[in-house]
This record gives sequence, C-alpha cells and structure tokens, in this order.
Amino acid sequence: MQCPKCKSHDSSVFDTREYDARTIKRRRECEGCHFRFSTFERYESAKMNVQKSDGRIEPFDREKIALGIRLSANNRISDCVVEEIVDKVETRLFETCDGNIPSRKIGNLVIRSLKKVDEIAYLRFASVYKNFKDLNSFEQELIKLKK
Repeated sequence: MQCPKCKSHDSSVFDTREYDARTIKRRRECEGCHFRFSTFERYESAKMNVQKSDGRIEPFDREKIALGIRLSANNRISDCVVEEIVDKVETRLFETCDGNIPSRKIGNLVIRSLKKVDEIAYLRFASVYKNFKDLNSFEQELIKLKK
C-alpha cells in the first residue's frame, strides 16, 4: 500500500476492524516516514447484470445507484447514509440474484430505503423512477406518503 505522504510502498498494518458487513478498515503505518493512515477493503461483489426496461442488459454499477440517491437527496442525506443504502440494496440483490436483475427491482429497493430515511429525497427519486407525467401523479404519490 502506497503511503499518501511519502509515496513509499512499505507499510505495516497495526489494526484491522470490520467497518461494516462488507468492508474492512485497516490502520497502517508507513515504514519510511511513520505516517499513519487508514485503508478500506471492500469485498468484490459477484458479477451481476441489470436488465433495463427497454431490454438492454448492462453490468451492475453501485455508483449509478449512489449517484441517483445523491441527486435526489441534494445534500439532505450524508454520504455515509447513501453508502449504507447502496450496501443494503447490493446485499439484497446478491442474496436473491439468479442471472439478470430487473432495473425495477433495484428501483423498488432504493425507494423503500429512501422512504425510511428522507421523504423529500424519496419523492424526488420516485418522480424520476416512476416517471411522473404531471402534477397529479406527484400529488397522488404525496397522498400515499402521508398515509
């Protein structure tokens, strides 16, 4: 692991902890300059494919999910919470994955998570995901949310 301070490639690990269900945090010390820094190791997920509504198939990309959540949240949700949501969605998909994953399934998982975290982000995400055509569609979703 390269030291961020002196760029040496010699470092030793002095602490390892589970950061979350899929990530390990390691505290390291550079052998050259004795600078201490943290690294995170994430388990590589199985190769999953997403089947889009128009029939196209593309590789699963957790960053696309995170970007959609960040755009809908518009700084209302911390990056840490966004990563938690994406982790939950990815884990759930991995547990139930058997070939191609319909994009609709991913959207539904994100919507359920956002609804619990931030109602405004939920509505913004839902307006794009459910392709609201007019104010009436938006209003109907708002009524469902209030119940």
